[in-house]
Amino acid sequence: MAKGTPPPIGTIGVTATGGILGWGIRLLTFSRYNHAFIVGPAGLLVEAQPGGARLGHISMYPNAKYNSDVVIPDETRLAIWETALGFAQANNGKGIGYNWLDDIALGLRFFGFWSDWVAERISRTDRLQCAQLCDLAYSRNGIHLFEDGRLPLAVDPGDIAETF
Repeated sequence: MAKGTPPPIGTIGVTATGGILGWGIRLLTFSRYNHAFIVGPAGLLVEAQPGGARLGHISMYPNAKYNSDVVIPDETRLAIWETALGFAQANNGKGIGYNWLDDIALGLRFFGFWSDWVAERISRTDRLQCAQLCDLAYSRNGIHLFEDGRLPLAVDPGDIAETF
């Protein structure tokens, strides 16, 4: 990828964001990354936020790392983008959101605590944090990032980065 050229459509980006929340996520997940997103045309992106998935631009994350070297057919890349875009357009344009209970469930999973509540909360597709959004956009288009027996959507940005 030439410098200044946006990554291909359907690429996943991971990054470290500022602030106490980003620092806390990186600390608790033992990762350099606390945020993930899907790249669209002309550097657009879809990212999950608590208030709802939304559009942004890769320029917001100049230090992001991308899985742009992964070989994915162009039509699949476009379908991944369209799936992610659908997450941002859901709920009458408010996007699919998540809340602290979803973060707590993912945190409990990370530390090996399992219950029916944790499993149910993590596997919901009507509530998606950033890494879950990326994982679901890929899996709905036939690309399974994880084949390790984990519960579907039991993923954080550091897990995503390890697939690059």
